[in-house]
Amino acid sequence: MAIPETPQEQVQHLSKKLRQSIQSRKQIEDDYLRDSQRYSNFVNDLCLALNGVDSELDGLLHKLRGHLQQNASAAVLEPMMQQVGEVISQHTVRMQTLLKETNESIQLALQSIKPRDSSGRSQLQKIANEFEQPTMTVSHYLPLVNQLLALSYQQQGTQTETQVAQYQSQLLDLLSEVEFLGNAADTLQQVKVALQKPQTNETLLAITLKVMRLVFNNINDERRSAQLFLQQLNASLESVQSVLGKTISHSADFADQRLHLNQQLKSGVSEIKACVTDAYELNDLKESVGLQLHRLGETLNQHLKLHDEERQSFHSNTQAMEQKLRETEEQVLHYKQELAKQKFRSLQDNLTKLPNRSAFDERLNLEFQRWVNDETPLSIAIIDVDHFKNINDSFGHIAGDKTLQVIAGTLSKSLRESAFVCRYGGEEFAIIFCSDGQSAYQHIENTREKVANIPFKFKTDDIRITISAGIAEFKYNEDTPLAVFERADKALYEAKNSGRNKVITAK
Repeated sequence: MAIPETPQEQVQHLSKKLRQSIQSRKQIEDDYLRDSQRYSNFVNDLCLALNGVDSELDGLLHKLRGHLQQNASAAVLEPMMQQVGEVISQHTVRMQTLLKETNESIQLALQSIKPRDSSGRSQLQKIANEFEQPTMTVSHYLPLVNQLLALSYQQQGTQTETQVAQYQSQLLDLLSEVEFLGNAADTLQQVKVALQKPQTNETLLAITLKVMRLVFNNINDERRSAQLFLQQLNASLESVQSVLGKTISHSADFADQRLHLNQQLKSGVSEIKACVTDAYELNDLKESVGLQLHRLGETLNQHLKLHDEERQSFHSNTQAMEQKLRETEEQVLHYKQELAKQKFRSLQDNLTKLPNRSAFDERLNLEFQRWVNDETPLSIAIIDVDHFKNINDSFGHIAGDKTLQVIAGTLSKSLRESAFVCRYGGEEFAIIFCSDGQSAYQHIENTREKVANIPFKFKTDDIRITISAGIAEFKYNEDTPLAVFERADKALYEAKNSGRNKVITAK
């Protein structure tokens, strides 16, 4: 039969269990802190490793890192981890698709490269074998692409002077639709000046690479600007959230204090009631009640002081939140203005200041929906400058640019009230008429005559410049913007093939 423990032994036994529990809890807390720090370090390393890979993923990892630094609960972290996993999965799918497309493009490039010697052919075959490996990653691709580019530079160019001139002219036309600001604008202007002079294959390639760098740098600047704005916005919202959290916390503290003071008031009233009930002498009653009333007065003063502190705290926190929200609104407004300017530039042709092809497509889709819904008349006209290449070849691209600007101004003034005019590309202009083909024909015919009568003068030569145009009207149920545009384009070619300086309506 076991001997019962004495009370002292029981206390010692319980004390031992309590110490063990405390040690176990401390161990659990230490493990949690260590694991939390490990996860936080892991997310920091992940953010650094994946920085710039995907903007959405950057934002999520930044937010997750912030929650880990604040020791957020698992209930907060788990949905964010799931969202990060989904974005990574989506990015993985996109990367696999890009890698597949890159591999296919590289295969075509491998077939087009013809090394001049056996060493080059051997190196090309080695690169081709590497590209045929079943598992390909970005880190595997990059050195192979570099080798392939180095090999392609070694082979002698086969483009003729005519082909180089064509590429040069096409590049100059494309650059007329691009607009940069600051130093990039000066560099772009230098490139345009260089392209107006004869270039070799090598110098044209160098100019093309310079243009690509300008474009990529501009894209990266826009991306960094957007990321900076999102980070600033996130920081502002976190500040507002912090102030709001403090306000809620202070409100809870004030509520506890009010509850305590209310309990003191109730207790004081109860004590006064008891004094009145138990009193036998008036003097004793007066003394005890006076003491209780003094305590109640102090409690009421504390209550009023607490109310003032709560009001001041709320007012201060509200002002802080209002200030943060005003700053956030100013940031958002500034970014919206920048986006509006950027959108305007993206929809405007830099040379002629007319809307560009993107603006034309956007407007045509809008008018097409109106035509479908309301059956209002709708027509398209395409205008092409006759013998424009001869102007560039004879007088230079500066003269060609000036020609396009003058014609664009004439089209804009003549058709401003009745149509939407844009520079579609090169020497082509596209016009949208919210009217039937006959009305569109009359407007274009009048404009054709005005252009033909413009006194162009290049150097010492007086030149008569004309335009040709094709018009098509939306008529049939199966008509689409593409189908009607093709009819107008076909009519344009008919006008040019039949002598130029004509306007023809598609049948």
